[in-house]
Parts: sequence; C-alpha cells; structure tokens
Amino acid sequence: MRKVNIRGFSTPLIIGAGIFVATTGLLMFFVTRDPFRFAHELMGICFAVAIVLHITSNWRPFKRYFTQNRAILIILIGLLIGMSLVGISAFREDADIEEIVIEHIEQTSIRALAPAVGIHPNVLVNRLKADGYIVEDPEMSVEQLAEKHAVDTDVILVSIFK
Repeated sequence: MRKVNIRGFSTPLIIGAGIFVATTGLLMFFVTRDPFRFAHELMGICFAVAIVLHITSNWRPFKRYFTQNRAILIILIGLLIGMSLVGISAFREDADIEEIVIEHIEQTSIRALAPAVGIHPNVLVNRLKADGYIVEDPEMSVEQLAEKHAVDTDVILVSIFK
C-alpha cells in the first residue's frame, strides 16, 4: 500500500487559507464584517483541517518544537495573545445600532435626507430656514448645519423629522 503524501497539499492549503483568513479578518476588523463573515468562518474551518493534516505529516519535526525553549516561548506568547483577544472581545460592549444609524444620518446631506422624510429637498431647506437654520448648500450634512448654527445635531434632526 502506497503512503499518501499529505505534506504536498497540506502546506499549500495552509498558506492559501492563511492568506484568505488573514485578509478577511483584517477587512472584518477595519472595514465591515457582513460580506466576509461567512467566508472567513468557513475558510477558518478549512484552515484548521489543513493545520491538522500538516501536523500529521510533519509529526517528528513538530514534536521537536516542544523540546526547544524558544519555540515553546513563541507558542505560549501566541496562545496568550489569542486568549487575551478572546477575553477582551467577550467583555467588549457591542455597538448600539441606534447610535450607528444616527451617526450615519448626521453625516448625510440635507438633499439626501429629504426623500426619507417624504419631501422635496427645497421644501426641507425651507422648513429648516423657517426654524432658523439657513442651509447655504443642500449638500451640507446635518452635522455641518448643526456646527454652523452652534446647536446639537439632535435639534436639527427634530426640525427635519417633524
């Protein structure tokens, strides 16, 4: 019976999965998580399988790492960092969805908000003017308008959504 060379595909699989998991992990952390989450998690499982296959095909060299002080230290540091990140994320408060939505609305232009209120942008500009808030350019955001008139964004939002 011929022995299957697992090393021939486990190492390239680890490299490919590692690159993908690292890239999607960074995108999820810095950009957005929704479009990448499922693929990231699925490739994480593939990555774990590839690691097991890689360790199996390299068992003797793998065991040697546990006889070297420096290798043991590096492994322990990696595990401590990973466990710390899990601990930090377990106690981290999730973002309040209402705050996120309001922040986005505050950064939206008056022109873009008008259809959400169900009126023409010029009507919204006039409504704000009647409430004492002069809109020089309908492309101004709610945040910019509030800053210009030295009021809180909530005051402007009340005028917009009344």
